[in-house]
Amino acid sequence: MLFNSLVFILGFLPVAVIGYYALAATRLTFLRLHFLVLMSLIFYGYWTPQYTVLLAVSVIGNYLLGLMISAERTGAGARRALVILGVLLNLGALGYFKYANFFMDNLALVFGDGFAIEKIVLPLAISFYTFQQVAFLVDLGRGQIRLGGPIGYTAFVIFFPQLIAGPIVQFQELVPQLVARPRLRRALENILIGLTIFGIGLFKKTVLADSAALYASPVFDAARDGAAPGLAASWGAAFAYTLQVYFDFAGYSDMAIGLARMFGMKLPLNFHSPLRSRSINDLWRRWHMTLGRFVRTYVFSPLSLPLARWSAERGHGRWTGQFVSVLLPLFISMIIIGVWHGAGWTFFLFGAMHGGYMVINEAWSFARRRRKGQGRPPEWLAALFAGWRARALTLLAFVVASVPFRAEGMAAVGRIFGGMIGLNGESGFAAAWPLGVGGLLALLAIGYLIVLLAPNTQQIMARTGPALDWPQWREVGSPVISFRWKPEPAWCFVGGAVFLLGLAFVLRGTTEFIYFNF
Repeated sequence: MLFNSLVFILGFLPVAVIGYYALAATRLTFLRLHFLVLMSLIFYGYWTPQYTVLLAVSVIGNYLLGLMISAERTGAGARRALVILGVLLNLGALGYFKYANFFMDNLALVFGDGFAIEKIVLPLAISFYTFQQVAFLVDLGRGQIRLGGPIGYTAFVIFFPQLIAGPIVQFQELVPQLVARPRLRRALENILIGLTIFGIGLFKKTVLADSAALYASPVFDAARDGAAPGLAASWGAAFAYTLQVYFDFAGYSDMAIGLARMFGMKLPLNFHSPLRSRSINDLWRRWHMTLGRFVRTYVFSPLSLPLARWSAERGHGRWTGQFVSVLLPLFISMIIIGVWHGAGWTFFLFGAMHGGYMVINEAWSFARRRRKGQGRPPEWLAALFAGWRARALTLLAFVVASVPFRAEGMAAVGRIFGGMIGLNGESGFAAAWPLGVGGLLALLAIGYLIVLLAPNTQQIMARTGPALDWPQWREVGSPVISFRWKPEPAWCFVGGAVFLLGLAFVLRGTTEFIYFNF
């Protein structure tokens, strides 16, 4: 079920919110989590009913492992073994459904068709609920959390606002909110705030992201089918797709936070104006923030710390030590982020490009720290990586790396890149674009002005404490243009108008969220 669908907005959501608070207001309040679990299963099963069983088996299996890990009689060695077993089982299931076809197809290319297997359909949300439960098992094994009841755990995994495309929530962030009795006096306030945030996200998705797709998709689809787009078409499509994926994921993240707030709960931020960053490293701290947190905590740090000790024991110099303990784990982490998004060489390239960007960024920062007290770098070089130039360079690097993220196959990547460097000559796509080249230029101008100058949803809703970790991000990425929502009639009217405009564009036709594919 899509957040940006009439059946969800006008059917499922009112039933879920009214039913939840109706139970919370009676002696049957203990059933409210059972009701949330039921509604979440309906939400999930509406899309892929055949994989609801897989989701249930995953939840039950991980909870039983959690019971064994947290049992008093379980020793430290057995606890560690159970955690490793749980992680391997979760990643094994994810690997089978997400990567088996890719792996076997590549073997078939090398050794012949004997390795080919039937197409395996990717279960919706498996990447998200797998990572969420892996983090749960590891944190439980480390003694950082305590296991509660099965209904609270189930609600934590399948809570529908964050089930399909994140954020990847930690156990200790959500479960205390789920099990706490709702404050009914604040129910209407939370519903109003949640609807406003949801409405802004809906506008970003249906009005901005889906409009950008009308300009990006014809070029990328033509490249997939063998066409060689020219210079203007390739760059136009890359910039348009960057807007599409930006507002698509920003819209989903807003809608997830807004939906949770309607139930009186706060999710962590997952998107915070990343294209206003001055470096790729900062961009990835603000794009898919909870995935980045997961990779830093459970991949980068476990790699970096042992490698740092290994390098120190062998007396490596500072640059060698920096490469071994920071740059190499950083590059590996970005490769993992790349292939997490999809099974294909295009996603590997996407991860490698961002890994390369981040290695260069980190090496530059390390070199500057080393040069302290030894004179400044040349002024022209320092200026290149400062202020608006740094933002422009970061944006340009991201736009280029968006090509393999969107293109369907490495051949299409090559055609688009060829067009971007002028190898394909000029080929017109204006006829395939709504309002032609003028429409594309207007879209890019409006879209990037919003991205670079306007406040994001959290900054607009700052007075309401919009997200769980908002205090630590409040001062980050301040916009050029600033305004804040208030619970006043004029602002409620504006919020309602934005919501209705987003709803009207649903009738035009909309697409599923890009991150639903991961």
